Amino acid sequence: MAASQVPLDQIEISGEPKWYYVNDRSRYGFCPTCGSQLFWRNDENDYMSVTGGSMDDSTELPNKGHIFTAEKGAYYEIPQHEAQCETWNNCDD
Repeated sequence: MAASQVPLDQIEISGEPKWYYVNDRSRYGFCPTCGSQLFWRNDENDYMSVTGGSMDDSTELPNKGHIFTAEKGAYYEIPQHEAQCETWNNCDD
C-alpha cells in the first residue's frame, strides 16, 4: 500500500473518519461510508501516514523507498536502485 507521511499542520480532512485504536496511542482512520483505510497515526507524532489513493491528487508524490521488504510477496519486483528496508525500524530516514 502506498502511503506518505504528512505533517499534521499540512493536512486537511474532509468529512469525519471513523477511528479504530489498535493500542493506547496508535489508530487507523477509515471512510465511514465504504470502510476504506485512509490513514494511520501514532498520537505522539506530529505527522500522519496517509494512503496515496485517499488523496485528491497524489501524482506529485515522490517514491522515497520501500518498507517491510522482508515480507513482500514473491510476485513483487522492486528495482535494485530504489531504497529498501526489511522492516520499519531499519530505515535511516
